[in-house]
Amino acid sequence: MRTTSAALAAALARPLGSLARLWRVERHDGAVIGLTDHDRDLVVEGTLYRARAGMVPGAVDARTGLGVDGLDVGGPLDDDAVSAADIACGRFDDARVDFAITDWTAPEAGRLLLAAGRIGEISITGSRWRAELRGVSQRLQQGIGIAYGPDCTADFADARCGVTVAGTGFEVDGVIAAATATAIADPARTETAGWFDGGRLTILDGVLAGLVADVAASTPGGIVLARPLPTTPPAGCGYRLRVGCDKRMATCATRFDNAASFRGFPFTPDPGALEAE
Repeated sequence: MRTTSAALAAALARPLGSLARLWRVERHDGAVIGLTDHDRDLVVEGTLYRARAGMVPGAVDARTGLGVDGLDVGGPLDDDAVSAADIACGRFDDARVDFAITDWTAPEAGRLLLAAGRIGEISITGSRWRAELRGVSQRLQQGIGIAYGPDCTADFADARCGVTVAGTGFEVDGVIAAATATAIADPARTETAGWFDGGRLTILDGVLAGLVADVAASTPGGIVLARPLPTTPPAGCGYRLRVGCDKRMATCATRFDNAASFRGFPFTPDPGALEAE
């Protein structure tokens, strides 16, 4: 059951509406961003909701039971609200979102919450972004368990993997000498070609701080990324580079000496081979 103030209830009952839609986003880093489709900023229940031209909300699919509430919203990229760099760095991933309405003539009357959940898929097309809101019940539809197959199911260097990267050549820090959106140069990198193939690059400074990018190929002095960065990092920016793991038993044993902790099933017969018998 939804509750609201008497003043807002009266606004909802009026034949001529004066309602504005509100989106309150709370990220995991503590940042709170308020957006509204009204033509001026509103302050509702202590949160500033910024007016952003071009906000395009989707339909609300609010259900009882265990169905997934559906809502999507989009708008123009804005460095003060939703920037391409913040999206690329994952700062909006799984952020808490409240969708509500308020009477823009009397925002002090509060808001009526219509839906709540977490940001799911968020994408950028040209100069606009679009985000999907997933209801709290969506987590009940996620698979539990691990995949059964020959490849390792652990993430490299996590607790299940057990490989230690600190103080080893498996993870190194450096400073960017020059860069483009898809490549980074650092003459201090003297590792053999291919050493960081399939690994990951983390930007440590600047507007892209925290961004994690996949490494497609590495050579002494250079790194090629699998996908373009949203903006080119400047020279002098710090980075962290980690080697890749292709999840195969042979790699685990020879490169990392970690076969005892391998989390796959490399000796399980192929189902197709069993059927052939």
